[in-house]
Amino acid sequence: MNTARIFTMPLPIIVWLIFSAAAPVRSAEPTNHVRSAAEAAREEAKQRRAKLPLAKGTLKEVDLLRHQLKVATEDGVRMFTYTARTYMFRDKDKITPDKMKVGEIVALRFETDKDGNIVVTRIKTYSATPTSDAPLSNPPASTNQPVLDDSLAR
Repeated sequence: MNTARIFTMPLPIIVWLIFSAAAPVRSAEPTNHVRSAAEAAREEAKQRRAKLPLAKGTLKEVDLLRHQLKVATEDGVRMFTYTARTYMFRDKDKITPDKMKVGEIVALRFETDKDGNIVVTRIKTYSATPTSDAPLSNPPASTNQPVLDDSLAR
């Protein structure tokens, strides 16, 4: 009887060790989390927007009838077409195309459709000369404007 007790006593310990080692380690975040369709669409749009080309320059002309912008960029003057779905901002405020002014500095995110037309998806405008009330905190990298020196005018 003592012999049987000696050999059967470690058996529950061995079984416990086997099952505890086989138990999955659980993390704080569920691994089987299924994203909703809205979350997936937002993430896909964010990734697509990050890959879109960016153009910066000075606004030369706004054609409200044809929905076109003429922008002087580093590569020269280019025409961009905007649509009703184009997002337009001045700082954090949404604006409409008629609120854009010639001479403003613009940053455009655009895509090229299958016909080769350039369609703007997002426009951010900056004033060319910051006022004393609202200084320009993050000006675009390329303004295509010559540097004017007052000492040369004398």
